[in-house]
Amino acid sequence: MEMIMAVLSGTGADVSPHTRICLASFFAIRLFTFVISAETIWEDDLQDLSCNSTQVGCRHQCYTKLSPLSPFILFTLQIIFIVTLSLVRTLYNIDRLRDNFNQAANNQRWKISFLNMLAKILIEGSFLYLCNTLYPGGQRQHTFKCDLTPCEQIVVCTMLKSKQKDAFMILMYTCSFACVLISVIEMYSLWKKFSKKVQLGDLTYNHYQTPKLPFTP
Repeated sequence: MEMIMAVLSGTGADVSPHTRICLASFFAIRLFTFVISAETIWEDDLQDLSCNSTQVGCRHQCYTKLSPLSPFILFTLQIIFIVTLSLVRTLYNIDRLRDNFNQAANNQRWKISFLNMLAKILIEGSFLYLCNTLYPGGQRQHTFKCDLTPCEQIVVCTMLKSKQKDAFMILMYTCSFACVLISVIEMYSLWKKFSKKVQLGDLTYNHYQTPKLPFTP
């Protein structure tokens, strides 16, 4: 159970239990939605674009105008980055727990957790910024006009399954924003608790509990 929580949340046991549960839940929602959508609404985004032109290459050029980078590919990269960070954190936890938990090791725990939260914010925030730059408002145009070469004239293109794809994008945006907010709150909590330890003269940082190995019950 600890291993699943560590991978889904990308955090160690020294992070607030509520934070771990929330991050794990939002990631599970995204992953489940991603897998289901891959086989339904995002099976072939290019083929879902319908244009009133038979000119070879016209639809492809219009699709590029609509989606310089497919939202599905963008969210695929986001999930890969998040999973990679989670695996690195989990492997670090396993390696750290082989030590003797001396004071020097404990003093580094809050720093690793703090940097881990910061990395999450940077990853989630970067993708939110990129998505909003490519698709202002979190949605693509359902119908648009295109006059790019090799289209012989101004053609009208319509994206099929637009509502389902918009719902998918909004859900991913919402989960990302929620994870950023949770990570910011946890960073503040980590810093506040460590500062209190320093003021009390106790530099041995023991935030919540001594973490267990990820594979222990």
